[in-house]
Amino acid sequence: MKKQLLALLLLGLTLSSPALAADPVETRKANFKQSGQILKAVRGQIAASDWQAIADGAQKIADWAEKMPEFFPASAPSRGASPAIWENFDDFKSKAADNRNAALALKAAAESGDGDAIMGAVRTLGGTCKSCHSKYQAK
Repeated sequence: MKKQLLALLLLGLTLSSPALAADPVETRKANFKQSGQILKAVRGQIAASDWQAIADGAQKIADWAEKMPEFFPASAPSRGASPAIWENFDDFKSKAADNRNAALALKAAAESGDGDAIMGAVRTLGGTCKSCHSKYQAK
């Protein structure tokens, strides 16, 4: 029984490892798309006073931003990613951290229920996206 439990635990760790993800490029594309959809939905969620949906979406963005650099191994370039990412990886990681912090600020604003604060946090979060895209998205 202990061996089976250990085997299941190791299998779970192996399957959840970003280094062993089937396709890091597709994973990052899907997460960036989801983040964009979350941000687009915020205006409607404010109108509906759906603060929890905004907070949940912001947490998803923060979670993605935290692990984002792991999905940019040098072995997984793509047409959308500039080689500058790997040339300036510490800066790229810093921009991902800025994105995470801005997403957490959006979550806090959502939890306050203040629509103006939420929109300000959305603009700040969008600015972190733009800052990274302008430098690291292939043109």
